[in-house]
Amino acid sequence: MQASPTSIMIVDDTKFSSAVVRKALQLDGFTDIRVADNAIDALSMLKERNADVLIADWLMPGMDGLELTQLVRELNRRKNKFTYVVLLTAKEENEDLKEAFAKGVDDFVGKTNLKSHLLPRVHAAQRISRFQNSLLQRELSLKEQFRGLTLMNRIDPATGIGNLQFMEQQLSRYLKQHQGRSGCIGILMCRLDNLPDLRQQFGEVFKNQILKQASERLQEAARPMDDVARINENTLVLALYGHDSNFITHKLIRRIQEALLVRAYSTKDGYTHLHGTVQYEVIDANNSTPQTAAEVIGAGLERLNDLDNGQSIHFWDETSKLA
Repeated sequence: MQASPTSIMIVDDTKFSSAVVRKALQLDGFTDIRVADNAIDALSMLKERNADVLIADWLMPGMDGLELTQLVRELNRRKNKFTYVVLLTAKEENEDLKEAFAKGVDDFVGKTNLKSHLLPRVHAAQRISRFQNSLLQRELSLKEQFRGLTLMNRIDPATGIGNLQFMEQQLSRYLKQHQGRSGCIGILMCRLDNLPDLRQQFGEVFKNQILKQASERLQEAARPMDDVARINENTLVLALYGHDSNFITHKLIRRIQEALLVRAYSTKDGYTHLHGTVQYEVIDANNSTPQTAAEVIGAGLERLNDLDNGQSIHFWDETSKLA
């Protein structure tokens, strides 16, 4: 693929000077050239489309080249772009140049040497700008790939819902939000007790088919803002959020139990049922709340493993049984 033309912007309040620079660049083959009479107009144009190389006069009324450079650097940071900045100047004092370099300027062209120095400097700027922007694009691509892999790592491949990592992340977020505020978090854990037997009897494909259906039913029973995950081989979790502990109602519990453990599952080998055990964890922000999501999930699983069948509910700082 042919590289796009190098984009150059000239900023100079003196029309004759900008015309001289533009003519020299055009004669050298540059075609994508924009001209601004002042720094404010230049910034407005750069917000619409970045420039690979910026050639600006150091001394301009209103906003000078140094101030413009600093704002261009901030714009670059926000847009993940790089602009090579060349200042046109009659200043040659070392202290002036040190200040300019410290404020983000990349290079200078003395006005007395404009004809002989401009094009070599611009060609160097072109190479560096292309290289820097290619690095930024590669970095962005790697970040997007990492983001995609991270997302994939939070999805259970067998069911398409979240996994343990996803549930811990969501719970961590809500635990932080609930600290010092009112509200409750509910974690419903359902262990599918006969799933290992079904796998042994009918195979892995059959087991995954049942798991997929159970996960879809749990999602249908949940509210749109609730989170659903499979946190181990045979345990599904529903995390709910509400203003008080009454949001976990007997009606909700019955609806979920009916969806997962009462209604039959249709498979290529006929109909089957799942048998399970249910544990509810309720965290009230007004009481002492657990510090980490891992603590909540770990304690809930321990209580779930202590149950042979049926259901139990645990309020953090208070334990009771459902009637």
